[in-house]
Amino acid sequence: MRPWLTAPLLLCALGLAASAQGQAAAPRADSEESDPSPDELIDPEQGPADASAPDQPWCFQGEGIEALTPTVCHYSPAPPERAPDTLVIFLHGLTKLGTTWQWNGQRGLARAAKAHGFEVITPRGRLGAGSKKYADHWNWPSSAEGQKELEAEVLAEWKAAQQELEKRNGRPFARVYVWGFSAGAYYAASLALRGRLSVAGYGIFAGGGAPKGVERWAKGTQPKPPIYVGYGHKDRARKDPARLGRALKAMGWKSLVVGRAKVGHSMTDGQVREAFAFLGKGKAPAAEPRKPAKAPAKRTGAKAKKRG
Repeated sequence: MRPWLTAPLLLCALGLAASAQGQAAAPRADSEESDPSPDELIDPEQGPADASAPDQPWCFQGEGIEALTPTVCHYSPAPPERAPDTLVIFLHGLTKLGTTWQWNGQRGLARAAKAHGFEVITPRGRLGAGSKKYADHWNWPSSAEGQKELEAEVLAEWKAAQQELEKRNGRPFARVYVWGFSAGAYYAASLALRGRLSVAGYGIFAGGGAPKGVERWAKGTQPKPPIYVGYGHKDRARKDPARLGRALKAMGWKSLVVGRAKVGHSMTDGQVREAFAFLGKGKAPAAEPRKPAKAPAKRTGAKAKKRG
């Protein structure tokens, strides 16, 4: 089981989730001990830092990867006339400004797209979107405040990229999936639970979370596409995707949750195959999503902690 996307641990919470507190040592996977505190867990994905060149191109240049726009990368295993009918929107992990760590993910996704026959876009998040602690990192609007300020433009960028590819191919995609790794997984889970997108399914890798009370306020979320959750038992953030899986089951939400004993904070070829096989039969919903489900407002104050 070869990991093609690995990183030090990132624990980035949904903006609606309560902050975790507890011991520094990672508990057993089946333990009910408190989680480590966010500050002890947060460690952004690292790349070759180059402070003298903060404006590194977002997209890898080569191996068939193109910059659809300066902030949205694209790969297709075939020319437009033979392009696949499936699109994956991949959400990266926390990435420091001026690094090229994101290129690893783009190249890995291109390889997966070629193997499984789908097109993929890898859009860039927003600087400092998830946590003030990482103001110089590309991240996703995981907080309620960030979603109010940035989410509309983030989703519009994805939609514009999809429409550009559909225009190029001469036909719409039959299926669109949203996959996220690490910080991207938490944001993808948030989008799914709030019913923000009309897509055929979600892939949650090495992340994802279930805010307190989600079984109540998200039970009626529509659309409710299938969700794949893949994580490793060696990942200190493993409790979050496990909780997400339990919440999905409690809501009767079609899902496949797989924890691997020998996997850490990574995304493996095996997980990608598993996710694509599980989600592969889905079709894009015909109807537009209803108004997003609302979760209880996140408390603020001296005792409130934010996760990156």
